Amino acid sequence: MKRLDLRKDFAKFYEFVAQRVRSFNPKTNEGPGKGKRVSRIDVGFGLYQSGWACLVFDTRRNPEPDGEWNMHIDETVLERPRWAKACDAVDEGPLHVILPDGTRLQFPAGSTGQLVAAIGDMLRAALLKARDDGLLSALPKAPRCELGVEEQDGTYGWPTYAERRQNNLA
Repeated sequence: MKRLDLRKDFAKFYEFVAQRVRSFNPKTNEGPGKGKRVSRIDVGFGLYQSGWACLVFDTRRNPEPDGEWNMHIDETVLERPRWAKACDAVDEGPLHVILPDGTRLQFPAGSTGQLVAAIGDMLRAALLKARDDGLLSALPKAPRCELGVEEQDGTYGWPTYAERRQNNLA
């Protein structure tokens, strides 16, 4: 049985968030908009052909969770090739997954959706920890700056549209 330890990915993504925040410059920002203040922070991810996560700062005046981050993956990406290998592995057989809190799960063969949800939840937790730790306070944020996490094919999304601006403000 194959194994994926998301504790390592959590730590790596958290550090990636810190690095992206430190390097933010509105003049050279690789994200939607030309504004000076960040109005959305989107995490996109994929694992089907290659594993990756991206962190995109949106500076549009009134952004929506409209997937514009997809146009800015290459410049904002953290490669995670193990995710694609785990996706292939769970297609063929069981996959042992260790969540960031140490919980151990076994996903049965064919449970790609569970793997996508586990990775999406891990990315959301890392982003919220960065917010709660004050890491995002270094950004010039708009008053109602929103956070979002979305899998590229749309099988995972946080928050739901109806729950926006409840738990996802930066």
